[in-house]
Formats: sequence, structure tokens, C-alpha cells
Amino acid sequence: MNRNTTQHSEDSLLKLMDRLYHVKGWDFRNYKETSLKRRISKRLSANDISSYEDYHKILDSNPAEYEKLFSTITVKVSEFFREPEIFDLLAQEILASEFYDKKGLRAWCCGCAYGEEAYSLGILLHEYLKPESLQDIKIFATDIDNEALEVGRAGIYRKELVHNVNNALRQRHFIETDKGYKVRYDIRNRVRFGRIDIVKDPPLSKIDILFCRNLFIYFNHTLQKTVLEKLNFALKPGGILVLGKVEILPALFASNYQEIKEGSRVYRKGGKP
Repeated sequence: MNRNTTQHSEDSLLKLMDRLYHVKGWDFRNYKETSLKRRISKRLSANDISSYEDYHKILDSNPAEYEKLFSTITVKVSEFFREPEIFDLLAQEILASEFYDKKGLRAWCCGCAYGEEAYSLGILLHEYLKPESLQDIKIFATDIDNEALEVGRAGIYRKELVHNVNNALRQRHFIETDKGYKVRYDIRNRVRFGRIDIVKDPPLSKIDILFCRNLFIYFNHTLQKTVLEKLNFALKPGGILVLGKVEILPALFASNYQEIKEGSRVYRKGGKP
């Protein structure tokens, strides 16, 4: 591909992202180009077209296509206790730290998808905290996708989605139904679902444990820095930050965080809680 063709492709992508921002308020302008192009190409194929110009015509004639594109760009991959070793490490930290005796703990799953991660954290805390420390716990589960949030609020998951949950935990924290497994009320009651677009919206605050896994892989460096500044603001000194396995804190932030176990991408923020 020559330089002119590459520039034309970049201009076409920017034009489409500007349209999504101005028409729908979705700001994907600082997402990585390679990821965006790969996902948009799926919608081009689905509509049997090959150019962005033709796709604009599809959007003009069929506004429902916006939602399909949104779902394709914001692909959601999650499961209960994904990467179980991360939750094992968190359990060790809870038992060995002030969290064990803490009341009113606040956790946040940023980019929660369908809620599996937030409920996994709720189960973990229920299993490892003192009963009196479970008082007033709040787990905030946020995402940009309202449909995904509704699934999370319902708390019902197909059987294959809970394969990482052992039988003992399933019996204690789930109710088996004809649709799969439903998270029991005492866990659901601790998780509060809400829409936050971390790109545009202000963050939460006074957070003790913050999950933000596999979100930065879709952002360019500028957006990564912007979002990390928000997460750093949200997390209390001494709090725990959990990133995805392929995500590394930039040097600008790394000086204030210590990786709890090398390669885990689980960090403790400096300072006293």
C-alpha cells in the first residue's frame, strides 16, 4: 500500500470516528487504528460492501447499524474468575493486609462487560473477609454498553460461563435455573452497575481495589495516559490496581506502584491508606 492510499484510509477512518462522536456521542477517536479497522471490516463484510464511503450510506439509510457497529467495536470478553491465579493472589493480599479488617471497602470494575468479573470479586471478598468486614462493601461495575449492564444486573449466566467456579462456590453463591446459574442476592446486592465511559466521564473516587483489564490494549498511547490518570485519581493510596496480562504501567505511573508479584500485573499504589 502506497503512502497516498494509507493516508486515504486514515482519513476515511477519522471521518467515520468523527461521525460516531458527533451523531452518537461515542468517542473512539483515540482507539488504536489497527483494532478499529479490524472490527469495522466485520461490519463492511456483513453488509457486503468494501469501502467506508459505502458504509456511510448504510448508516444514512439504516440507523440501526450504529448499534451493531458499537457492539462490534466494544467487543466484550469476560468470564468468572478469569485467570484464577490473579484471584488467588488477591486472596493472599486480602488476608495479609488491612483489607481483612476493613469495613466499607470500595471496589471498581472498569469496563465490566457482562459483570462476571465484578461478581467474581464479590464472591472472593465474601469468602475471605471477616463477616463484620463485609458490612457496607460496595463493588461498582461500569461499562459503556447499556445492554451489557442489563445482563449484569440480572445476574443470570449460561452454565458454560461458570466453568471456572468450583462446585462448592457454585452451591454457596449461585442458584441453578433452567437458564443457567443466577448469582445469589447477597452477592448481587453488593454490586452496583452503572454506565461510565472512562474516555469521557469523570472517574469514581476513594477506591480500594480497581480492576481495569484488557482495556488499554485498544487505546493509543495518548488515551492510555489520559485514562491512567483517571484511574490513579480514583485509587486510594495503598489500593490495588489489576491490569490485563499484556498491559504494563508506563514509567510515568510505575514509580508510584509496586507489582505485587512479578508478571502478575497486580499493583499496589504507594502511600498509606
